[in-house]
Amino acid sequence: MAFKFLIADNYIFTDSLDQLYSEVIGEENVKGYRRNFDEVVIGVVTERIRSINQDRYTYLYTPERYQLSKEIEKADAAMARIDELTPDTAYMILPNISDGTKDFVLSNKQVLSQYNNLILDLRSNYGGLLADFYKMAELFTQRGDILGYEKYRMPFLTHRVKSGNGGYFEFDRVIVLQDENTASAAEGLILALKGNLNNVSTIGEKTFGKGIGQITVPLLNGYAVKATILLVSGPEDESIHHVGIEPDILYTGDNIIEAALVEIKSP
Repeated sequence: MAFKFLIADNYIFTDSLDQLYSEVIGEENVKGYRRNFDEVVIGVVTERIRSINQDRYTYLYTPERYQLSKEIEKADAAMARIDELTPDTAYMILPNISDGTKDFVLSNKQVLSQYNNLILDLRSNYGGLLADFYKMAELFTQRGDILGYEKYRMPFLTHRVKSGNGGYFEFDRVIVLQDENTASAAEGLILALKGNLNNVSTIGEKTFGKGIGQITVPLLNGYAVKATILLVSGPEDESIHHVGIEPDILYTGDNIIEAALVEIKSP
């Protein structure tokens, strides 16, 4: 409060404040410097953190950017789909890991269960919410299986995440398609499946390698702050941060789905 009083109410170089407000929150200050002062401070601190640690996932959302991020997430999730490749093989593409794609998978459980094999396309899946990936992974795993670990600065928050479901799918083969843009919760889903099932193979390129998690906290007036607060690892407590996940079968060609079908037919 003392700092806000000194700067917002008394700092004499108001032209500097005008420039700062404009740069950080993207709009001119027209209602006094107390308005959005907290958001400006948050914006400056997160920007400095990014410049030191190259953590591009910690930042201030302006109202416009926050709303746009939600719209993009929803639009991407709407592109999820399921196709029949053969009478016994389904193809499912998930563009992100979100409420939308989680609900898509849950609502199509019966459709998917009609097939013996699944090709799960996570290429360019940039991830999303950990809770949603856990819900998806529970459909493939048994109750009590370890899906991953979440590690926080506060030791009492650190824990392993176990499947709370009894499983639903019993595919003969699951082939996951991945590339260098497969990241975050999508990588977590791959680790959870491979760590608990013996019928999962991956085809494509090494994944992005994002083994950290963020939380987004809404603020007043439509703003929000996003910050990296945890490390995420797989069922065997393996970290893939800045490392990525190597594919079982390296493939850089143009017909990866056909390659996956060939893999399904292999003994």
